[in-house]
Amino acid sequence: MYGKWKIIIEDAWEQRELVDLFEENNERNEDKYAVEHTISIASMLFNPAGNGAAEASLTKYKVLQMGDVAFEGHKNKEFAYGRFVMNDIGNGIMSPRFTTLRPKFNPIIDFWKYYIHYEPIMKSIVILSTKAGTMMNELVVNDLLKNHLLVPNEEEQAEIGRFFVQLDDLITLHQREYDKTVNLKKAMLEKMFPKNGEDRPEIRFRGFTDAWEQRKLGDTVQITMGQSPDGSTYSDVPSDYILVQGNADLQNGWVTPRVWTTQVTKKAEAGDLIMSVRAPAGAMGKTAYNAVIGRGVVAIKGNEFIYQLLVKMNSNGYWKVLSCGSTFESLNSDNIKNAEVIVPKQDEQVAIGHYFRNFDNLITLHQRESFVEQLQE
Repeated sequence: MYGKWKIIIEDAWEQRELVDLFEENNERNEDKYAVEHTISIASMLFNPAGNGAAEASLTKYKVLQMGDVAFEGHKNKEFAYGRFVMNDIGNGIMSPRFTTLRPKFNPIIDFWKYYIHYEPIMKSIVILSTKAGTMMNELVVNDLLKNHLLVPNEEEQAEIGRFFVQLDDLITLHQREYDKTVNLKKAMLEKMFPKNGEDRPEIRFRGFTDAWEQRKLGDTVQITMGQSPDGSTYSDVPSDYILVQGNADLQNGWVTPRVWTTQVTKKAEAGDLIMSVRAPAGAMGKTAYNAVIGRGVVAIKGNEFIYQLLVKMNSNGYWKVLSCGSTFESLNSDNIKNAEVIVPKQDEQVAIGHYFRNFDNLITLHQRESFVEQLQE
C-alpha cells in the first residue's frame, strides 16, 4: 500500500511571512449557525450541546470556516505554550474567547492541519506571539503575523498531506485492533478461570476435566518482598545493579531499567514476575534482568499461568480491597502470601499460560507496529 511513495520533489521550501498567509478572523455568528454547529477546540469536532453556551450568546460566537485556524493557549505535556488547530470538519462556530485566523489562500488542509499543529515548528512562533492570560496564554495577532514559515510548493504540500492522512488511518486501524484484542483477552480471562465459588471454568481446553484446587498464593509460589537499598547507593551507571522500586520501573508489562544501585538487598532473577505493592497496588510486570527490588514491589517465581492469574485478580479489584495504608494503597506480606487462589494441574496451567501469552504478543504487536517498515513494503 505504501510502496507507491516514490515521488522525489527537490524544490527548496520558500520562506513566507505569516502576514501574507493569514489574517485575524472576527466574523461573528449572528444568526448563521445553530448550537449543533458548535466546534470544540479540544477535539475539533462538532459538539451538539454547544459547550453549555446559552442560545442567545451564540450570536457572539466566531464563525469558523473550513481551513480557518484557532489558537488554544492551555499548556499541557505535549504543547508547553499552546497550540494551533485547523478546522477540517466543516463550517461552524467557536467560542469568542479563542483567537482565530483565516487563510488568505486556498489551503491544502491535509498538509496545513499537521504543519501548524506541530510543536517543534510552531513553538518558537508561539513564544514570540503570546502573553500570559488569566486562564491561558493569549495570542497577540500582530506579533504572530510578523513571523514567518518555510512552506513547500503545492505539489509537495499535497504529497505530504496524503502521506500523513494515510499514516493516521494506519494508526487508527492498529488502535482498533489493539482495543478489540484487549477486550477479547479480558472476556476470555473471565471464562477460562473459575467464577467465585466454583472449581471449574466455563471454557476449557479439550482433555482437561479435573477440578481446580483452592490454595494460598504463598503455598503455590515463592514470594520475595522488596527491601530498598540506602538512597546514597543509587546511581545512573548501567554497570551497577538494576533497581526496581515500583510501577515507574515497569513499561508495557516489563521492567525497564531507570535507576541503578551499588547495594544488593532483595533480589529478583530474570524470568521472575514483579508485582507492585504500592499504588497502584497489584500492577503486574515481568523482568528479563537480574535486579534489586525495593519495598515498592515483590518478586514472584511463577509461570505464565500465575502471571495471567495475578493480572486477572488485579483487573477484578482483588488487591484494591486488601490494600491498606493511611496515605496511599499498599499491600503487606500477609496480604500477598495469604491471598486465596484457585489453580489447575500443571499441564493445564501450561496450556492456559501459552494461550494468554499469545494474546499479549498480539497486543504488543499492535502497540509496536513499525510504520517505517509498513512504508517500505
